[in-house]
Amino acid sequence: MIVIKTEELNYLIYTYFLEQGYSHSAFALINEVKIDQQLYRDDVKPGQLINLLEKALLFQQLQDHIQINQYYECKVPQLLIQKHVCQFTEKKQQAEKQERRDRELMIQNALMRSQEFVSRNGQTMDLNVELQQDIIQLQDEILLSDWNAQKNILAICQLNCIKLIQNHQIIQIMPTVVGECFSRVKLMKFDRSSGNNMLIVYENGAAKVIDTTIQIIKMFNIKNASKLIDFHWNLNWPNLVALIFEKDVEIVDIYKCQTLKYLENVIHFEWRHFDHFIVMDLNYYINLMQIDIDKPQLQLKAELETTLIEFNKRKTLLASFSSTLNVIKIWTLQNDEYVFEITDDQKILQFCWCSSQNANYLITLTSQTLNIWDVEFGQIKSTYEIDFNVSKMVSMDLLNDTPQVVLIGEKVVLYDLINKKRRVFNCDTPNKVLRINDEEILFIFRSSYIVYKKN
Repeated sequence: MIVIKTEELNYLIYTYFLEQGYSHSAFALINEVKIDQQLYRDDVKPGQLINLLEKALLFQQLQDHIQINQYYECKVPQLLIQKHVCQFTEKKQQAEKQERRDRELMIQNALMRSQEFVSRNGQTMDLNVELQQDIIQLQDEILLSDWNAQKNILAICQLNCIKLIQNHQIIQIMPTVVGECFSRVKLMKFDRSSGNNMLIVYENGAAKVIDTTIQIIKMFNIKNASKLIDFHWNLNWPNLVALIFEKDVEIVDIYKCQTLKYLENVIHFEWRHFDHFIVMDLNYYINLMQIDIDKPQLQLKAELETTLIEFNKRKTLLASFSSTLNVIKIWTLQNDEYVFEITDDQKILQFCWCSSQNANYLITLTSQTLNIWDVEFGQIKSTYEIDFNVSKMVSMDLLNDTPQVVLIGEKVVLYDLINKKRRVFNCDTPNKVLRINDEEILFIFRSSYIVYKKN
């Protein structure tokens, strides 16, 4: 049997925290998160090490609340291991240099964007070159779909089965069976942290977690499933799921079948990172919260009739939209004051975030215009005139730092927000559009899907 000595474990944890910018020993970790010290007094099995590392992630969230005198109050003093500290000092210096370079680059890019804003007066260029198309026709109607970005797998749910498709080949088929009967699937999504598993919720409240080989990992039941409208996987931990009911939210550990938090009178929920999340209550208060803490860390007062709140891609900014007042407010979550407000003479129909490496853009859609706001400058970067009715706007963030959006309505049009280019797709109105990678866009229709590729 392979074991890891306690002092080796202590050094592993210590080096882990130093690389993360902290300086806590494994003993201090054990003391803080209330792990039974008896388990780690002699030799440590690999499984126990994994368990300890998982709890170390929780400990990172607590590090701001730890006083140095806590280490001296330990009943069994244990010194920090100081091996190879020089290499961590060097890493820290390199990180500081990189931070300075990034800051200088950000300033240069901001200046370039401002010059671009002043000098750009050209018209939108239409791209007429046809794209390569992979058209996949399916026999039955597509009821639900989800894209696994980590594994490049498309899941589609049809009347009696769920199919997993990779490179246009069906790799798995699973009947939508609960017990001995077929049941209609209500919701299905891959986990967002690893892409290894998918949660399927049926209309009768049954739920199962399967892996990409359709092996069942866990089965359980959801109470009040008739009022369940959505669920959100945690972005970092593959065991946490937020069940979104009509006016309530339940955060559960799906593998332990344990409720970690239940929130009533909630009309919006969104994960931020790890165990942090935001909710908006019926009184339009936006609360930044943590799973194991009841009191909000920060409370924001949104406008009445706020219909949507949404993080930017990096989760550093929050936008709240009041359709009644026709106003969007931008919050930094550093305090309870908003930093920027967007209004329009025309009715704002929708908004979405687009991000590039060094900028955050907020896109607003009216019946006549598409406005791109550079949030850092607090001004419109560019405006596009819209010549057709739009029912939906979808953000298409790219890896190559070129933010784009797709407008869906009487036409289907892709807009390049920076280079003032657009592409009209010759296709019917899709039910869903999503970006697969820099080269491909996936359009899902009633009983088929198309992958558009750059030539």
